[in-house]
Amino acid sequence: MFALTKIITTIVLSPFNVLILWILSLILSALKYKKLSYFTTFLGIFILYAFSIPYTSQKLQDSLVTEDNLTLDDYKSAQAIVLLGGGLRDSKELFSKLAISEVALERVRYAAYLQKETKLPLLITGSSPNGTSEAAVMARELNMFFNVPTTWIEEKAKTTKENAEFSHKILAKEGINKIIVVTNQWHMQRAKFLFEREGFEVLPASVGAGITPATYGLNIMYFIPQSGALHSNMLAVKEWLGYWKEKW
Repeated sequence: MFALTKIITTIVLSPFNVLILWILSLILSALKYKKLSYFTTFLGIFILYAFSIPYTSQKLQDSLVTEDNLTLDDYKSAQAIVLLGGGLRDSKELFSKLAISEVALERVRYAAYLQKETKLPLLITGSSPNGTSEAAVMARELNMFFNVPTTWIEEKAKTTKENAEFSHKILAKEGINKIIVVTNQWHMQRAKFLFEREGFEVLPASVGAGITPATYGLNIMYFIPQSGALHSNMLAVKEWLGYWKEKW
């Protein structure tokens, strides 16, 4: 089911959906449906352009952000910190053959700061698709580089939904209900919803830059297609699809 979901998501998102539209356009052209062929061709061009420009990326990323506006005193009222896995990579560094990804490193850094400031116990949750424990690697690097202990390691969750479910099984036994959830700002809306659905009171601790300030303004570069913008857009669209899938 996990693999099937990934495949369907890939097909729905750009550039795969554009490729499908252009293949369809060729088929329609061969069948002499010229108007439909032109329509699917230009629809593909429009989608590819719209989701390849920084302007769309900024708007979509901002739409996922809910400002936390919480203080350290607010976070100190929680009972535990829950850190969500963010991926692994192969490593040629001497300390390990596996290391956490850039996304996970940002989460680890913020979790380390919050744990040192609040002294709360920490739970790390996450497994990679091949079964390697993201949580264990994150816990090792938290201890190695930040001198932060991990109280619980949840090593089976492959999705955000499972992060919430499996974390609840561990923390409910400890009578813990009010938690700090640490993840990226583009992921927080879905994560918060899923953890609250399990019965947690969630204090979100988002990693990111926040909503883009209006003072930044616009320039021509916002409307020129860029590969980085395509990746950012697809990440945001994927998050919205995941959020509404869980809501429905």
